[in-house]
Amino acid sequence: MWEYIFWGIIFVAALITEAATVAFVSIWLAVGALIAFLIAVAGASFSIQCIFFVLVSLVLFLCTRPLVKKLGRGKRVATNADSVIGMEGIVKEPIRPLSTGRVCVRGLDWSARTTGDDQQVPAGARIVVEQIQGATLIVRPVETVVEAQTFS
Repeated sequence: MWEYIFWGIIFVAALITEAATVAFVSIWLAVGALIAFLIAVAGASFSIQCIFFVLVSLVLFLCTRPLVKKLGRGKRVATNADSVIGMEGIVKEPIRPLSTGRVCVRGLDWSARTTGDDQQVPAGARIVVEQIQGATLIVRPVETVVEAQTFS
């Protein structure tokens, strides 16, 4: 009789956890506890109940987790800000190590920092946007290539 109460508590606790998180973290345990409860009602020993609980929970987790992760991600909303990635711009306020500066990309003023923590980029330098974190552009300086000239 105590097994019924035990699996009932596990089932309710897993459902409450699932409802509180809304992230599919314990639904598999709730189903496993329900199956173990039914096995207990059928008269199986507690060790058999535990084996079914673990197996059902694990199999459900392994079979449904990739689908749940895919559905849980949701759709990524693209913004116009993403369009500046790969674009060149000009540094308006110097970017110092571990600090942000200001850059102008496509006529818009942005907060920016470099890809390297120890990089310093002076005002007037050309940069390329690598990525966006929040409202800050992550940039790297454009390396100017000096072409070799041959003198004859």
